[in-house]
Amino acid sequence: MIMINEIKDFVIAALPLVIIGGCLAVMFAGRGKADQDEEKNYMTEGMCIGMCMGVAFSTAMDLNLGLGISMGMLIGETVGMFMKK
Repeated sequence: MIMINEIKDFVIAALPLVIIGGCLAVMFAGRGKADQDEEKNYMTEGMCIGMCMGVAFSTAMDLNLGLGISMGMLIGETVGMFMKK
C-alpha cells in the first residue's frame, strides 16, 4: 500500500518539471498564431480561475502554495487559450 507521504514527496519533486514543460508548450503553441493583435480566447479568465483553484487544491492537500498557484495558472491558461469567444 502506497503511503500518502510518498505520493506527496513525488508530487513535490515532479511538479516543478511539469510546470516548466507546460510553460514551454504554451509558449510555443501561442507563438504559432498569426494574429495576436486581438484577443479571441479566454486565456486571462482561465489564468485567474486556475490560480484560485490551484490555491484551493494546494491548501487542501497541504502542498507548497507556490507550486499550486503556478500549476493552477498554467492549467487555466491552457484551457482558456483553446476556448474561443
